[in-house]
Amino acid sequence: MPERKDAGVTKRSKGARKPRVTVFTPSHQVRYLDDCMRSLLGQTFEEWEWIVVLNQGARWRPPVEDPRLRIVIQDDLAGVGAAKRHACSLALGEFLVELDHDDELRSDALLRIVEVFETNPETGFVFSDWAQINEDGSRDDTRFDETNGWVYEEDIVDGRRVLRCRSLEADPHNVSFIWFAPNHVRAFRRTTYALTGGYDATRDVLDDQDLMCRMYQLAEFQRIDECLYLQRMHKTNTQREIETNARIQKETVALYDRYVEPNALAWARRRGLKALDLGAAHNKPSGYLGVDQYEGPGVDIVGDVSSGIDLPDSSVGVIRAADFLEHVQDKVGLFNELYRLLAHGGMLLSLTPSTDGRGAFQDPTHISYYNENSFWYFTDRNYANFVPQIECRFQASRLVTYFPSEWHEQHRISYVCANLIAIKDGPRQGGLLFV
Repeated sequence: MPERKDAGVTKRSKGARKPRVTVFTPSHQVRYLDDCMRSLLGQTFEEWEWIVVLNQGARWRPPVEDPRLRIVIQDDLAGVGAAKRHACSLALGEFLVELDHDDELRSDALLRIVEVFETNPETGFVFSDWAQINEDGSRDDTRFDETNGWVYEEDIVDGRRVLRCRSLEADPHNVSFIWFAPNHVRAFRRTTYALTGGYDATRDVLDDQDLMCRMYQLAEFQRIDECLYLQRMHKTNTQREIETNARIQKETVALYDRYVEPNALAWARRRGLKALDLGAAHNKPSGYLGVDQYEGPGVDIVGDVSSGIDLPDSSVGVIRAADFLEHVQDKVGLFNELYRLLAHGGMLLSLTPSTDGRGAFQDPTHISYYNENSFWYFTDRNYANFVPQIECRFQASRLVTYFPSEWHEQHRISYVCANLIAIKDGPRQGGLLFV
């Protein structure tokens, strides 16, 4: 969609140097845009442009004129996904940086972003630590629940004392939930963005999580260990609207279910780790090595997993176990071996008929039985202590019971989905971690 020439667009002068960075900001509330602009004008890196997409009737007159500012009025856009997609379609820079309409950048944020991209050609997405500020720009001391892995420390950003929140690393589990996914600053290569197909224009919440998950499957993410972004907290923040936040909490789980497996596969592939499908004689998906007790089509490794597979420790990034666990007698031996194989942060993605329904007992080949509580012994030391033979340490990523289809519900065959993360030596995973 072209820029509206009659809508107050600031046009670039002829012969102007092409920017290396495009900062984009959709806005339907312009109260803090002056502060956004001041943080851009103070950047030590000057080869940028700023695209501000005004929508829903918002209008803004910038405090100073600058040829690098492009104001686009698009009142017909519905939803933040559509506004961001439109802004990115106008971008000229090779690196795109998201700046919310009420936030600010540290004065060297763009410089640091460009430096990281230039020195890491395999990186498609860059993010940093951040701090929260109040409406008046003063320090905000609100904290997320630190039992979920958040770490806070004192910092100074352009002379202002702030409480810096350290971003969690971009592992498959963290990226797949917006609660733990990379927060601002978020920046990405325009080429990587184009390969994803761009922002989903139909989304009015979680447009960032959806884009990041698709981007994660294409390129490496890198965290800048610095506080580059100040996030303003006020009553109209999206997450503080009760109904909107309820949708966010529900939809982030739906996006997790859609993306966690391809995210885990991409993570494993980039690190040279294997992906194993257990019980592969039945419908092995693409991207996996098949493991089964018997030879057959799709079977790459023949062996009894509970007795040990001839692979090195921590050499596997993701293990898929769909309709498999119930066929193995030795639960403790099985989980100890799966843990040995997985690298830190690697994921076991399992789907098993639950004893909460009829499916666990109806099949004569089922010799082990599971429900949600069965996994406590592998994820919570309080329960593991009752079984001294347990050597593994997993963290629950997703643990839920559901009916996979209407047919399963009709026949009362519920399944327990247990996605577990191997915890060894490495970055903290977001969420509760029982010691």
